[in-house]
Amino acid sequence: MYHQEDIIGIWKGEHQGKELLFEFKSDQTCVLSFSDKVHATIVVLNGNFDTDFSKKPIMLSVRNIPQLNHSLHTILEFVKGNSIRIAKFVPRWKLRPISFDLKTSMELKRINN
Repeated sequence: MYHQEDIIGIWKGEHQGKELLFEFKSDQTCVLSFSDKVHATIVVLNGNFDTDFSKKPIMLSVRNIPQLNHSLHTILEFVKGNSIRIAKFVPRWKLRPISFDLKTSMELKRINN
């Protein structure tokens, strides 16, 4: 069984040509970074995250994002020890994915500090 502290840390991966760097902090804040090497652009989102580990799959919401006028909602699951799979983010809670699509899901590995 996983708990809130299991998500805390820095996670890195690649998805659709973008390098992803997600940091979840113990004070419930997070930084989501999407780096596009081809176009030399980086999008960084800051916010407060909330998880519900009592649900399967685990629900993840990022709220209070100054760079957006809406929250982001998704699901996640732990795979192979220090890896997580995150479904695509959606702007409305009711549109949150209920399963993982291999084409749109993001695989991230924990970076050891």
